Amino acid sequence: MDARGYLETREALAQAPFEPARWADALTSLASLCHATSAQLLSFGPTRFNPMVAPGVGEADVMDFLAIGGMDPATNHGLAAMLRADAGHVVTDHEYLSDHDRRRDPLYNEFFAKYDGHFVSSGVLFREGGRLRNLNLFHHRRQQGLGPNESGLMARLLPHFAKAVDLSIQLEGRAASLSTNAIEQAGPATILCQADGKIVAAGRKAEAMLSRGDVVGARDGRLRLSCREAQAELDMRIAAAARRFAPESGSVMVQRLCDRRVRIACAPVPEGDHNRFLEPLALLMIRDDDRPMLDRRAVGRTFALTEAETSIAELLIEGASSSRIAEVRGVSVETVNSQIKSILSKTGCSKRSEIPNLMRMYLSL
Repeated sequence: MDARGYLETREALAQAPFEPARWADALTSLASLCHATSAQLLSFGPTRFNPMVAPGVGEADVMDFLAIGGMDPATNHGLAAMLRADAGHVVTDHEYLSDHDRRRDPLYNEFFAKYDGHFVSSGVLFREGGRLRNLNLFHHRRQQGLGPNESGLMARLLPHFAKAVDLSIQLEGRAASLSTNAIEQAGPATILCQADGKIVAAGRKAEAMLSRGDVVGARDGRLRLSCREAQAELDMRIAAAARRFAPESGSVMVQRLCDRRVRIACAPVPEGDHNRFLEPLALLMIRDDDRPMLDRRAVGRTFALTEAETSIAELLIEGASSSRIAEVRGVSVETVNSQIKSILSKTGCSKRSEIPNLMRMYLSL
């Protein structure tokens, strides 16, 4: 075993979640260790193929791969074999394809050959149902695929690749959470979710709405509505937005208890280096049409309240306690009480109970 190359690969993987350029170094090192032409980090889902890190593979290549049936297990025999394997397993095409069938296989002749992929080997990093993450190795004809020694070496490195990918997903999830809170500062409650409705991140406003659960809630980590018909429509729009299909115009209207209305709009999240590992995402913007909203400009001009103080004033109108406001805003109770004192000072109110009555003069319904 090339001990130096093995350690260099592990070092690159330890740094890759924080330095994305190191992913290419890790793949190049793996290809060298396994005497392969190149290596790629890929993911498959029921509706999407994602070359997470695949140097030299462009959008046109992905379209060619899809057009030739690369996502179809009936056509892509390697994909079918990986979907039967457990995480940590190395799959070589010698296991499921004869030399005769390989010479006739359209994927090998029309796609893999462009990358000197006369033989293909794969390592399963993650598999859950129809979702899969894997390492792919292309081998030149002279290399004759993955030998026993190289297969063992790849198997030893698979847990390190899986750990680095998992950490990258966690980091991107945290970045997504920060982005939802940033969006909420100037707009509606915001949620990021996958095509199947699984919640990846929710802003503080959205978390408060989910915790109430009267109309919009969460169950088993997925967005759930109290209205079955609205749920079906929302599921369709989330799937369309996450998969970057053209979403239908308009938004989902949900009738709240006591005839209050909630409106949910969906939009695709642009792809890029900041979300190369996460599943395709949809951005949900939720507005409670009948929730009392302050005219922030008028309040700011009249009382010079900060954005944080204005948000607290809105919650006071709803009768929220200091602990509830702290939970919604993600700050301490002491901070909330300090900001309420500032509101009292700026508005001239003598006690907390007077603030809602004063602020109702500035409601925008």
